[in-house]
Amino acid sequence: MTDITLSEVDTIALAVGLAAVALVIWLLANRAKVTVFEWQTALLYRDGVYKRTLGPGKYRFFAPPHSWLVFDRRPQFLTVPGQEVLSRDALGFKITLVAEFEVEDPAKLVRAFPIGSQMEVANAIYPLLQIPLREAAATYTLDEIIQSRDAVPELVRAASIERLANAGIKLTKVAVRDIMVAKELRDAYAANAIAQKTSAAALERARGEVAAMRALANAARMAQGVPELMQLRALQAMQSSDGRHTVVFDFSGKSAGSPGASPFPPDEDAL
Repeated sequence: MTDITLSEVDTIALAVGLAAVALVIWLLANRAKVTVFEWQTALLYRDGVYKRTLGPGKYRFFAPPHSWLVFDRRPQFLTVPGQEVLSRDALGFKITLVAEFEVEDPAKLVRAFPIGSQMEVANAIYPLLQIPLREAAATYTLDEIIQSRDAVPELVRAASIERLANAGIKLTKVAVRDIMVAKELRDAYAANAIAQKTSAAALERARGEVAAMRALANAARMAQGVPELMQLRALQAMQSSDGRHTVVFDFSGKSAGSPGASPFPPDEDAL
Protein backbone atom coordinates (compact mmCIF):
# COMPACT_ATOMS: atom_id res chain seq x y z
CA MET A 1 0.00 0.00 0.00
CA THR A 2 2.82 2.36 0.85
CA ASP A 3 4.60 1.73 -2.43
CA ILE A 4 1.48 2.54 -4.41
CA THR A 5 0.97 5.83 -2.52
CA LEU A 6 4.56 6.94 -3.14
CA SER A 7 4.23 6.07 -6.75
CA GLU A 8 1.12 8.27 -7.08
CA VAL A 9 2.89 11.18 -5.38
CA ASP A 10 5.84 10.86 -7.68
CA THR A 11 3.54 10.82 -10.67
CA ILE A 12 1.75 13.96 -9.51
CA ALA A 13 5.02 15.74 -8.80
CA LEU A 14 6.35 14.75 -12.19
CA ALA A 15 3.19 16.00 -13.87
CA VAL A 16 3.38 19.29 -12.01
CA GLY A 17 7.04 19.66 -12.93
CA LEU A 18 6.36 19.00 -16.57
CA ALA A 19 3.49 21.47 -16.56
CA ALA A 20 5.73 24.11 -14.99
CA VAL A 21 8.45 23.48 -17.54
CA ALA A 22 5.90 23.66 -20.35
CA LEU A 23 4.54 26.93 -18.95
CA VAL A 24 8.00 28.44 -18.76
CA ILE A 25 8.76 27.34 -22.32
CA TRP A 26 5.47 28.78 -23.51
CA LEU A 27 6.10 32.07 -21.74
CA LEU A 28 9.61 32.30 -23.16
CA ALA A 29 8.35 31.50 -26.64
CA ASN A 30 5.61 34.09 -26.40
CA ARG A 31 7.69 36.92 -25.05
CA ALA A 32 7.16 40.14 -26.96
CA LYS A 33 10.25 41.78 -28.38
CA VAL A 34 10.64 45.45 -29.16
CA THR A 35 13.65 47.30 -30.56
CA VAL A 36 13.88 51.03 -30.00
CA PHE A 37 16.21 52.75 -32.45
CA GLU A 38 18.41 55.70 -31.55
CA TRP A 39 15.97 58.18 -33.13
CA GLN A 40 12.95 56.74 -31.28
CA THR A 41 11.39 56.77 -27.83
CA ALA A 42 8.92 54.16 -26.53
CA LEU A 43 6.36 54.36 -23.75
CA LEU A 44 5.90 51.14 -21.73
CA TYR A 45 2.46 50.29 -20.27
CA ARG A 46 1.34 47.45 -18.03
CA ASP A 47 -2.37 46.74 -17.86
CA GLY A 48 -2.99 50.13 -19.44
CA VAL A 49 -0.93 52.03 -16.85
CA TYR A 50 2.15 53.98 -17.89
CA LYS A 51 5.32 52.54 -16.34
CA ARG A 52 8.36 54.14 -17.91
CA THR A 53 9.97 55.56 -21.03
CA LEU A 54 12.24 53.28 -23.03
CA GLY A 55 15.36 54.62 -24.67
CA PRO A 56 17.27 53.04 -27.57
CA GLY A 57 17.83 49.30 -27.16
CA LYS A 58 16.22 45.85 -27.38
CA TYR A 59 13.58 44.79 -24.85
CA ARG A 60 11.56 41.60 -24.15
CA PHE A 61 8.27 41.54 -22.25
CA PHE A 62 5.56 39.06 -21.47
CA ALA A 63 2.42 39.91 -23.39
CA PRO A 64 -0.42 40.79 -23.11
CA PRO A 65 0.08 42.63 -19.75
CA HIS A 66 2.78 44.77 -21.36
CA SER A 67 2.20 47.12 -24.28
CA TRP A 68 4.08 50.08 -25.69
CA LEU A 69 3.90 53.05 -28.04
CA VAL A 70 6.90 54.02 -30.19
CA PHE A 71 7.41 57.64 -31.35
CA ASP A 72 9.88 59.08 -33.83
CA ARG A 73 11.91 61.99 -32.43
CA ARG A 74 13.31 63.15 -35.79
CA PRO A 75 12.08 66.40 -37.41
CA GLN A 76 8.72 65.95 -39.11
CA PHE A 77 6.64 68.13 -41.42
CA LEU A 78 2.95 68.93 -41.42
CA THR A 79 1.16 70.66 -44.30
CA VAL A 80 -1.89 72.85 -43.63
CA PRO A 81 -3.25 72.97 -47.19
CA GLY A 82 -5.42 75.51 -49.00
CA GLN A 83 -7.08 77.37 -46.15
CA GLU A 84 -9.63 79.92 -47.37
CA VAL A 85 -9.14 83.01 -45.24
CA LEU A 86 -9.98 86.71 -45.27
CA SER A 87 -7.44 89.49 -44.97
CA ARG A 88 -7.93 92.68 -42.96
CA ASP A 89 -9.21 94.45 -46.08
CA ALA A 90 -11.85 91.70 -46.55
CA LEU A 91 -10.17 90.07 -49.56
CA GLY A 92 -10.44 86.30 -49.75
CA PHE A 93 -7.51 84.08 -50.70
CA LYS A 94 -6.09 80.62 -50.05
CA ILE A 95 -2.90 80.03 -48.13
CA THR A 96 -0.92 76.83 -47.51
CA LEU A 97 1.47 76.50 -44.56
CA VAL A 98 4.22 73.99 -43.82
CA ALA A 99 5.20 73.37 -40.19
CA GLU A 100 8.31 71.58 -38.92
CA PHE A 101 8.07 69.96 -35.47
CA GLU A 102 9.71 67.38 -33.22
CA VAL A 103 8.25 65.06 -30.57
CA GLU A 104 10.31 65.86 -27.47
CA ASP A 105 8.25 64.24 -24.69
CA PRO A 106 5.92 61.43 -25.85
CA ALA A 107 4.53 60.95 -22.33
CA LYS A 108 3.20 64.53 -22.29
CA LEU A 109 1.92 64.07 -25.83
CA VAL A 110 -0.30 61.06 -25.08
CA ARG A 111 -1.65 62.75 -21.96
CA ALA A 112 -2.49 65.96 -23.84
CA PHE A 113 -4.06 64.45 -26.98
CA PRO A 114 -6.01 61.26 -27.74
CA ILE A 115 -3.11 59.62 -29.57
CA GLY A 116 -2.60 55.90 -30.03
CA SER A 117 0.25 55.86 -32.54
CA GLN A 118 2.83 57.98 -34.36
CA MET A 119 0.47 58.36 -37.34
CA GLU A 120 -2.02 60.31 -35.23
CA VAL A 121 0.40 63.05 -34.12
CA ALA A 122 -0.12 65.23 -37.20
CA ASN A 123 -3.92 65.00 -36.92
CA ALA A 124 -3.74 66.06 -33.27
CA ILE A 125 -1.72 69.23 -33.81
CA TYR A 126 -3.40 70.21 -37.09
CA PRO A 127 -6.18 72.31 -35.43
CA LEU A 128 -3.58 74.15 -33.33
CA LEU A 129 -2.15 75.57 -36.56
CA GLN A 130 -5.34 75.95 -38.56
CA ILE A 131 -7.22 78.22 -36.15
CA PRO A 132 -4.31 80.68 -35.50
CA LEU A 133 -3.79 80.84 -39.26
CA ARG A 134 -7.24 82.35 -39.79
CA GLU A 135 -6.69 84.85 -36.99
CA ALA A 136 -3.24 85.82 -38.29
CA ALA A 137 -4.52 86.36 -41.85
CA ALA A 138 -7.14 88.83 -40.58
CA THR A 139 -4.37 90.91 -38.97
CA TYR A 140 -2.80 92.06 -42.25
CA THR A 141 -4.01 93.37 -45.60
CA LEU A 142 -3.51 91.20 -48.66
CA ASP A 143 -0.75 93.52 -49.91
CA GLU A 144 1.12 93.15 -46.63
CA ILE A 145 0.77 89.37 -46.69
CA ILE A 146 2.08 89.12 -50.25
CA GLN A 147 4.96 91.53 -49.68
CA SER A 148 5.97 89.99 -46.33
CA ARG A 149 5.43 86.23 -46.54
CA ASP A 150 6.93 85.64 -43.08
CA ALA A 151 4.43 87.83 -41.20
CA VAL A 152 1.55 85.32 -41.03
CA PRO A 153 3.72 82.25 -40.23
CA GLU A 154 5.39 84.09 -37.36
CA LEU A 155 2.01 84.93 -35.81
CA VAL A 156 0.88 81.30 -36.22
CA ARG A 157 4.06 80.03 -34.61
CA ALA A 158 3.81 82.50 -31.72
CA ALA A 159 0.19 81.49 -31.07
CA SER A 160 0.86 77.73 -31.16
CA ILE A 161 4.35 77.23 -29.75
CA GLU A 162 3.43 77.38 -26.05
CA ARG A 163 0.44 75.05 -26.35
CA LEU A 164 2.47 72.51 -28.30
CA ALA A 165 5.39 72.78 -25.87
CA ASN A 166 3.05 71.88 -23.01
CA ALA A 167 2.09 68.81 -25.05
CA GLY A 168 5.69 67.71 -25.52
CA ILE A 169 6.07 68.99 -29.10
CA LYS A 170 8.70 71.47 -30.24
CA LEU A 171 7.45 73.67 -33.10
CA THR A 172 10.63 74.48 -35.00
CA LYS A 173 9.43 76.49 -37.99
CA VAL A 174 6.30 77.62 -39.84
CA ALA A 175 6.52 78.86 -43.43
CA VAL A 176 4.20 79.80 -46.31
CA ARG A 177 4.26 77.36 -49.20
CA ASP A 178 1.59 78.89 -51.47
CA ILE A 179 -0.65 81.95 -51.63
CA MET A 180 -3.49 81.66 -54.13
CA VAL A 181 -5.70 84.61 -55.07
CA ALA A 182 -8.62 84.93 -57.49
CA LYS A 183 -7.95 85.61 -61.17
CA GLU A 184 -9.40 89.13 -60.93
CA LEU A 185 -7.00 90.00 -58.13
CA ARG A 186 -4.06 88.49 -60.02
CA ASP A 187 -4.92 90.61 -63.06
CA ALA A 188 -5.22 93.71 -60.88
CA TYR A 189 -1.82 93.07 -59.25
CA ALA A 190 -0.26 92.43 -62.67
CA ALA A 191 -1.73 95.66 -64.08
CA ASN A 192 -0.48 97.57 -61.04
CA ALA A 193 3.02 96.12 -61.43
CA ILE A 194 3.06 96.99 -65.15
CA ALA A 195 1.92 100.55 -64.43
CA GLN A 196 4.63 100.98 -61.80
CA LYS A 197 7.33 99.70 -64.16
CA THR A 198 6.05 101.88 -67.01
CA SER A 199 6.00 104.96 -64.77
CA ALA A 200 9.50 104.22 -63.54
CA ALA A 201 10.75 103.88 -67.14
CA ALA A 202 9.06 107.14 -68.18
CA LEU A 203 10.52 108.93 -65.18
CA GLU A 204 13.97 107.63 -66.01
CA ARG A 205 13.63 108.81 -69.63
CA ALA A 206 12.51 112.25 -68.42
CA ARG A 207 15.49 112.45 -66.09
CA GLY A 208 17.78 111.52 -68.98
CA GLU A 209 16.26 114.20 -71.21
CA VAL A 210 16.58 116.82 -68.49
CA ALA A 211 20.20 115.87 -67.96
CA ALA A 212 20.88 116.06 -71.73
CA MET A 213 19.19 119.48 -71.97
CA ARG A 214 21.19 120.70 -69.01
CA ALA A 215 24.41 119.50 -70.62
CA LEU A 216 23.52 121.23 -73.91
CA ALA A 217 22.71 124.46 -72.08
CA ASN A 218 26.03 124.32 -70.26
CA ALA A 219 27.82 123.68 -73.57
CA ALA A 220 26.05 126.66 -75.18
CA ARG A 221 27.07 128.95 -72.33
CA MET A 222 30.66 127.76 -72.58
CA ALA A 223 30.72 128.28 -76.37
CA GLN A 224 29.26 131.75 -75.98
CA GLY A 225 31.92 132.70 -73.46
CA VAL A 226 34.80 131.03 -75.31
CA PRO A 227 34.28 131.18 -79.15
CA GLU A 228 37.43 129.13 -79.77
CA LEU A 229 35.54 126.06 -78.45
CA MET A 230 33.40 126.11 -81.59
CA GLN A 231 36.51 125.98 -83.76
CA LEU A 232 37.80 123.01 -81.77
CA ARG A 233 34.41 121.35 -82.23
CA ALA A 234 34.66 121.95 -85.97
CA LEU A 235 38.07 120.29 -86.07
CA GLN A 236 36.65 117.31 -84.22
CA ALA A 237 33.84 117.11 -86.76
CA MET A 238 36.36 117.13 -89.62
CA GLN A 239 38.33 114.29 -88.04
CA SER A 240 35.23 112.17 -87.53
CA SER A 241 33.78 112.96 -90.99
CA ASP A 242 33.91 110.18 -93.59
CA GLY A 243 33.99 112.60 -96.52
CA ARG A 244 30.25 112.79 -97.11
CA HIS A 245 29.76 116.09 -95.26
CA THR A 246 30.76 119.65 -96.08
CA VAL A 247 32.29 121.69 -93.29
CA VAL A 248 32.06 125.49 -93.66
CA PHE A 249 34.23 127.80 -91.57
CA ASP A 250 33.26 131.39 -90.91
CA PHE A 251 36.30 133.48 -90.05
CA SER A 252 34.48 136.80 -90.34
CA GLY A 253 33.64 136.80 -86.67
CA LYS A 254 30.02 137.71 -87.43
CA SER A 255 27.14 135.62 -86.23
CA ALA A 256 24.18 134.74 -88.45
CA GLY A 257 21.96 137.35 -86.80
CA SER A 258 24.44 140.21 -86.87
CA PRO A 259 24.55 142.99 -89.56
CA GLY A 260 26.52 142.00 -92.63
CA ALA A 261 25.98 138.29 -92.12
CA SER A 262 25.15 136.15 -95.14
CA PRO A 263 21.41 136.11 -95.88
CA PHE A 264 21.61 132.56 -97.20
CA PRO A 265 20.95 129.68 -94.84
CA PRO A 266 23.83 127.35 -94.14
CA ASP A 267 24.23 124.07 -95.99
CA GLU A 268 22.15 121.29 -94.43
CA ASP A 269 25.20 119.11 -94.16
CA ALA A 270 27.33 121.83 -92.60
CA LEU A 271 28.35 121.44 -88.97
